[in-house]
Amino acid sequence: MRMKDIFSLALTNIRHRQLRSWLTILGIVIGVASIISLIGISMGMSTQINSRLSSLGSNIITVSPGGQQSSRVGGFSMGRPGGGGAPGGFGGQESSTQAITFKEADILSTLPGIYRLDPRLSKRETIQYQNKNSSATIVGTNPAAFADTVGVNISTGRYLNSNDGYSAVVGFNIANQTFDDLDMLNKQLKINGVSFHIVGVLAQSGSGGGFGGSDGSVYIPLSAAKQLFNESTDASQLVVVVSPNHDTDTVASEIDSELLDLHMVTEDTKDFTITTASTMQAAMASVTDTLSLFLAGIASISLLVGGIGVANTMFMSVLEQTKDIGVMKSLGAKNRDIIFIFICEAGTIGFIGGALGVLLSFLVSYIITMFGLPSTLSLDLVLGGLGFSVLIGIIAGISPARNAAKIPPVEALKYE
Repeated sequence: MRMKDIFSLALTNIRHRQLRSWLTILGIVIGVASIISLIGISMGMSTQINSRLSSLGSNIITVSPGGQQSSRVGGFSMGRPGGGGAPGGFGGQESSTQAITFKEADILSTLPGIYRLDPRLSKRETIQYQNKNSSATIVGTNPAAFADTVGVNISTGRYLNSNDGYSAVVGFNIANQTFDDLDMLNKQLKINGVSFHIVGVLAQSGSGGGFGGSDGSVYIPLSAAKQLFNESTDASQLVVVVSPNHDTDTVASEIDSELLDLHMVTEDTKDFTITTASTMQAAMASVTDTLSLFLAGIASISLLVGGIGVANTMFMSVLEQTKDIGVMKSLGAKNRDIIFIFICEAGTIGFIGGALGVLLSFLVSYIITMFGLPSTLSLDLVLGGLGFSVLIGIIAGISPARNAAKIPPVEALKYE
């Protein structure tokens, strides 16, 4: 039989059992849409995270107290709430191990390849603006390095500079949400009762204030922070800007070697964590890849159920068409023709379900994007989902098709 005739017979069989066929197709639709949508969310999250990590700058290094066991979660260095981390909001978390001192920061600043070194001192404190009180992470920073290390543009006003004493630059959320005042510039902000003159408001970084971002932080000169926190020895974190003509990973390795000597520890017992944008991207890539596999595995269960539905439909189709099979065989149809007819029918069901599932996944992606969740649907993902649905349909139809081909013509003609 010609392929055109086989395909025509397959479509005719589907049309003659519309309700059962569409219920089977619905299972494939849900499975394909689930796989594409969930993987799309995972890809969107990965793209968004990589975009934000890229905004940190490839020449930024953060040095935090605490070894990898105490300051990393899943291989990713978590940031201090509200801005103690690196530009954009990532960095290390303090532990009870040996701190990094300001004296050590001065030694590190002399290493080749370091353009700026910003030793930061941060704590969460009470802030007061006009008649409103709240709390925020206060970050003491080196004013000379602040513009290079904060990683966020100024919305209004200016960055801190070396002439500032009790001045402050507030994060986007402090002005726009905490105090709901877009005109905070040149006004007074009290931190633990001490007045600071607001000289700038940062633009939105998108990293929020609860995950180490600048949006919910207040930046003040390091000298003022030392007096405010009564701390003159230990830094909360170091943020390093690498010179343009030096390799970031090489400079990070030199910092690592220097701190190992200063702290008299080994790689296995070191009490600090060095993080670069590339290491964070690698760690997050591992996390998002694992998440993608996990979500795809969950969604594949629904597609597997859809495949079982296809198999059930095809077995019923074989039973209903037993007599027709006998007629076709008596007219000269070969076993492979019978097999091709039912496999084509199963593959068509898979294709229709996959195509509708792809359309549904675009709708789902649009809806979840409206609610703020990232979602990315690539051509490879769409074609992969469609091809997978066809493959599931064909596999589900193989056994029924072979059973149909094995039916002897005489018995098939007697079947009622």
